[in-house]
Amino acid sequence: MKYERLGRTNIKVSKIGLGTWQFGSSYWGWGKELDEDGAIKIIRRAIELGINFIDTAEMYGNGRSEEIIGKALKGLDRDEVVLATKVFPYPWRLTPHQVVKALRGSMRRLGVSRIDLYQIHWPSPIFPLKGALKALEGEVEEGRIGSIGVSNFSVKQLERARSYLSKVDIASNQIEYNLLKRGAEMDVIPYCLREGLSVIAYSPLAQGLLTGKYGPGRGPSNLKRRIFLALSYGKIDWDVVERLKERAEEMGLTPAQLAIAWVIRKEGVLAIPGAKSLEQLESNFSASKVNLDPSMEI
Repeated sequence: MKYERLGRTNIKVSKIGLGTWQFGSSYWGWGKELDEDGAIKIIRRAIELGINFIDTAEMYGNGRSEEIIGKALKGLDRDEVVLATKVFPYPWRLTPHQVVKALRGSMRRLGVSRIDLYQIHWPSPIFPLKGALKALEGEVEEGRIGSIGVSNFSVKQLERARSYLSKVDIASNQIEYNLLKRGAEMDVIPYCLREGLSVIAYSPLAQGLLTGKYGPGRGPSNLKRRIFLALSYGKIDWDVVERLKERAEEMGLTPAQLAIAWVIRKEGVLAIPGAKSLEQLESNFSASKVNLDPSMEI
């Protein structure tokens, strides 16, 4: 596994982390497919493989994802794992008092006294973030947070958020980034890499579209998932999917492995694919062994 610094902090994270939004959630029926014991096995195996970066959020399964991670970490060396979670930006959640309350709730569910990366899940269009960020800066000084991150922020939103902090900087911006969603390459990713902020790519497999499982007229059987993909991706560029499959075959990889390796090919960009089986986890991990030219296109 390859590791690099999280932003300008001294926190070292694995280039491939573990996304856990499906743990404890019945959305798309995944809660039925992956029970708590299965999720705990995935988390512990990830740590054995050297995946030290685990990302969750208070909204995942209404806190169940955090609780499952807490159970999985019992008895393990806390310093082995870099924990990241997020506060959901309901307007009332982003007052100084409420954001600290949310932090304490996540700490309780995770069973820890420190969260390495605490993130604002989405920018709030109607509520100023200054008070919340200043409160979180105080939590960094107190040692309850290792670093502050954001998610789904534009360049303008990043600049504004950074201007509110005086003693620490934003460490990362978590965004949707994959071969089918590349808009961030225009501005957000160059800005983050230039300014020393880590990019954390969620959905590096485009919700399964880049695994080789789907194709034109061959989509998910689950209606909720089909609707979600239609809303998220609209008209899918199947030519990209086909090129990925061909290139992966040439390289002796699965499409999923090449898709993840492509996302993390540049220094400063991490990926947090999910996994609902040990087999998927092992496949994702194998992508860390693939060395691609940062300029490679598919």
